[in-house]
Amino acid sequence: MSKPVVLVMILAAALLITIAAINIGINSYVPAADAAKTSQTEFSTLATEVKEQKYMAYDNQIVSGSIVTNALRKYQKDAEGQQIALYVETGKNGKGSGTWYFSTFDKTSVTPSGTNDLSLTSKTTDPNYINPSGLFDTVIERDKNNVVRALRFVQR
Repeated sequence: MSKPVVLVMILAAALLITIAAINIGINSYVPAADAAKTSQTEFSTLATEVKEQKYMAYDNQIVSGSIVTNALRKYQKDAEGQQIALYVETGKNGKGSGTWYFSTFDKTSVTPSGTNDLSLTSKTTDPNYINPSGLFDTVIERDKNNVVRALRFVQR
């Protein structure tokens, strides 16, 4: 064979090998990208679950008033940062007229308002008094994105 024909064949072979390598790379990248997206979604879900786990101990539980008071203190910074709202309805302040502490929740968002005075929860003459031995039903409220936004404590 002549030298130009051999060079053309070598060039064609190199071109085919290059095209095959690019094809293998593309076919490997697409599933890897999909797997990375799936992993990222699963990681985000897991991170949200871990973040919300501290509130899940109260989900549909019956707790004492002392636990309610401790929860108000424990989650005060979260409530002040509008990550969660805390609601307490005592036997003294009446059905449906409880008190939001640090933030409020209106089924869509947490907003900064409500009372910041926890001292009222220990004054027996105040409607916001939380009896340490009283029993409270607890409910976790979520927003439309299924994120925990409020803890409600309602005295039995």
